Amino acid sequence: MKNVFKGVGIFLGIFVVLNLFAFITGTVDLQFYKYFGKQQANADREIFKENTSYIEGHSDDLAKYKYELTTEEDPIARKAIIVTIIDRFADFDETKMENQKLAKFLNDVREGKIK
Repeated sequence: MKNVFKGVGIFLGIFVVLNLFAFITGTVDLQFYKYFGKQQANADREIFKENTSYIEGHSDDLAKYKYELTTEEDPIARKAIIVTIIDRFADFDETKMENQKLAKFLNDVREGKIK
């Protein structure tokens, strides 16, 4: 019976030592973050995209691109601005913009109505 308790004690001692070592070196934390960190980062990104500063920042950028497009006369430069707008605002939801004229401008660029 003593041998059984001695074996269980040694096993528990090794188990505790290994877990303490993993905890101290951060291995457990890394594994935890590896699994839950991606989900948390995705949630943070979605929250950020709903943020007013994100939407206003995109609106300001779009207004600058619109101004550049109206003042630019070179067709190659205009095409470059249009391609930049399409790339930059590919996943942006224009329905959240307060300025409906800018939202319509973005839709027109996406649909190819502005050249």
